[in-house]
Amino acid sequence: MDLTDELFHNSPDGDRQDEQAVIICLQFPIGKLQQKKALDAVFDLDDIFREIVESSHVGRYDGHEFCEGTEEESVTFYIYGKDANKIYQKIKPILQSLPSLQEVSIIKRYSQFYENIIQ
Repeated sequence: MDLTDELFHNSPDGDRQDEQAVIICLQFPIGKLQQKKALDAVFDLDDIFREIVESSHVGRYDGHEFCEGTEEESVTFYIYGKDANKIYQKIKPILQSLPSLQEVSIIKRYSQFYENIIQ
């Protein structure tokens, strides 16, 4: 896995909000997360992200979410803080230590999401 600091994100220039985020999505073939070893690895990674974020004080770890699609399964991890670049620099070594991961998406978000409610 080749990790770069040049990630897709919305512009780091201009108006930033107080809360930024790093969102990590790991994609797996269907059924992979039904295997105990793979599921245990996800929970271990959850613990590692939580420990790194909390001990470095770069933000707060908001947990993970499983998603099951027709062609793949995924796990998304959410980390929030004041500086997405600092968060990413803290977790990047962990992601680099996982060379067997083939499908990884990392998003650095520099502004808050706004939910549109349609009535």
